[in-house]
Amino acid sequence: MEESILSSAPRMIWRLLEAHDIDADTLFRQSGFDPAHMSEPRMRYPKEAFRTLWAEVLTITGIDSIGIEAGRFYSPFDLSALGVSFLSSTTLMEALQRLHRYESIVNSTLAFTIAETAKRVDVLSDANFQFEEVARIHQDIRLSVLVDLCRKGLGPALNPVEVAFTYPEPKDTSEYVAVFCCPLVFSQPVSRLSFSVDDTQRAFLTSNREIAFGNDQILNEMLSELKGSSLASQVKRIIIEGLPSGSLTAKDVVERLFMSSRTLHRKLSDEGTNFRTLLLEVRRELAEQYISDKSMPLAEISYMLGFADQSSFFKAFKKWTGDSPSQFRESLG
Repeated sequence: MEESILSSAPRMIWRLLEAHDIDADTLFRQSGFDPAHMSEPRMRYPKEAFRTLWAEVLTITGIDSIGIEAGRFYSPFDLSALGVSFLSSTTLMEALQRLHRYESIVNSTLAFTIAETAKRVDVLSDANFQFEEVARIHQDIRLSVLVDLCRKGLGPALNPVEVAFTYPEPKDTSEYVAVFCCPLVFSQPVSRLSFSVDDTQRAFLTSNREIAFGNDQILNEMLSELKGSSLASQVKRIIIEGLPSGSLTAKDVVERLFMSSRTLHRKLSDEGTNFRTLLLEVRRELAEQYISDKSMPLAEISYMLGFADQSSFFKAFKKWTGDSPSQFRESLG
């Protein structure tokens, strides 16, 4: 499985760049991001593009604590259903457990560990970045966002017991003190955010069990897709999303997967298929599904499947099944 991040996660970087009057669109594209995908709930970006983007942001701004600042520009919705599920939890501990369960949805290589002692609960994490500067930024974002999420659930008066960082202490820690409002330690083996046991048992002000469970179902589906995702299944998902916009080509797919046409062809061949076969499979599967819904006009189905006109759809469907769409619908009773 290719290392990747959720497409909505970089939204905070976009807002950060705009706050610094930096051309976000240009910088995103130069780093390998198509900004249009940030609004697609299950789209993912390669982690390498994320690293490249942050390296560029650091170079342009020259601000060592830019990760701490970036944490101010995130929204819980940037974490998709995980942000909603976290805030809908009953207690802070339940929210942290949800984060641990679904962490890889936001970042496929992110690993959280929750360790509980008699007096405190430690949330330990590893950025898994090989580049020191980017690892520091990512660590700062992760810790500052998590603190803010917890405060949204329990109220602004919540402060950690201690926050630990893996890198040496910066010359100026005023930004850190302002955000975390607790003792800070540096040059530690792993990054750590610690809360008192009492705080982790407090009820969330935003608790809603029904919403939490509903979003858990979405997260379980996303997790299943992520863990069992083959390239063919990714391509099929892109085809399904893109068909209503018109004729979808392999070029459209490679642009969204950030790979060359040759690489796409080779990897699909390794899985025993190709783009044309997948396109036909998706169209036929969707056509039979849509036609079984008798409330959907055939003209609308033709559009949803990306055909240029209704006649082209009818010819393709008769070739697949031997029946016209109308005959097939009638045969369903």
